[in-house]
Amino acid sequence: MKKKEKDEQLAMHLPGLLQYHQVMLTDPVRNKLLFEAISSNVNDETRFLDIGAGTGVWAIIAAKLGAQRVVAVEVEEALIPIIYKHAQENGVADKIEIIHGNSNDVKIRGKFDVIVSELFGSDAFGPATVQSFVDVRKRFLAPNGVLIPQKLAMYVVPAEIERPTFGFPAELPITFDFLGSLRLNYFQNLDLAARSGVRFLAEPRVILELDFASVVAPPLTTKPTVSWELDNLAQVNAFVVFSQSVFTNAITMDSFDSQSWGANAYQFQPFAASAGVVEFQMTMDGPKSIWSVSLPSHPEMSPRSYAPMFAPARIRMVQQTTPHRKFRPRPAPKTLESSSAKTRD
Repeated sequence: MKKKEKDEQLAMHLPGLLQYHQVMLTDPVRNKLLFEAISSNVNDETRFLDIGAGTGVWAIIAAKLGAQRVVAVEVEEALIPIIYKHAQENGVADKIEIIHGNSNDVKIRGKFDVIVSELFGSDAFGPATVQSFVDVRKRFLAPNGVLIPQKLAMYVVPAEIERPTFGFPAELPITFDFLGSLRLNYFQNLDLAARSGVRFLAEPRVILELDFASVVAPPLTTKPTVSWELDNLAQVNAFVVFSQSVFTNAITMDSFDSQSWGANAYQFQPFAASAGVVEFQMTMDGPKSIWSVSLPSHPEMSPRSYAPMFAPARIRMVQQTTPHRKFRPRPAPKTLESSSAKTRD
């Protein structure tokens, strides 16, 4: 790729990258808890490794806390000079070794007493993520070393969402139930502002859990299932899924409270039922993911299942029976140059 093309690609990539890290850096919940976890484990004898260093904030903190050795590893090339400039700003550029590469590929001498790594991406419990943590632990963690975070758990809770994100203003004389039924096949990301409109109807329960100090393989995620007994099943119109990071034994963070990490709403059409048991089941396989809601206490009511692949299947099915006219695109007009060339021939 030519330099001009690289510059253009970077110009297009940079705004999203900067916005993402701005969100991370301005998250008071996550950053205060991570600072507390790091500062309680770093002293002048600590060898500190930051995997997925981002803008370099935690490597810089460790260096300012006096760590004996600090290494920052980052796969995003555009962030490498940002880490360096931030280290310069904070007077610790000579105390941080910066490495550009994926954690699975890099070679680093020695072991580390504290390793900070949030390699979660979009599939925190998937094989690639788990394998990366196992590799980091085996190759880089010193005996009795500390991993931050130590554990990650996925929680689920039945909820009532006051303003479903697929809804339409109720005062207008029109309905869009078909569109809403399609949208139900895709979970909705709840940003921090939207979470104020969510009411938990029971205590959250763990559906999956990882202990990074001991995990050797991804957790079994075939059909994790949780259930609750509720007084009013008709109130439930969503299940909210969020994670909890255990930074140290005494310091934990729920992603529902943090703007950095997401919380997702799996919405569904509520059941017309009063008291009873509601059950949530899911398989996590990217576009093939399926989740279902059932009422074991009301066997006469059929379970409701949703999946990303259901929506296009319904669209195709309805399209075959929709009366409509279709016009094919017109051929592109011939250019003056091509017409002249044809005349000369």
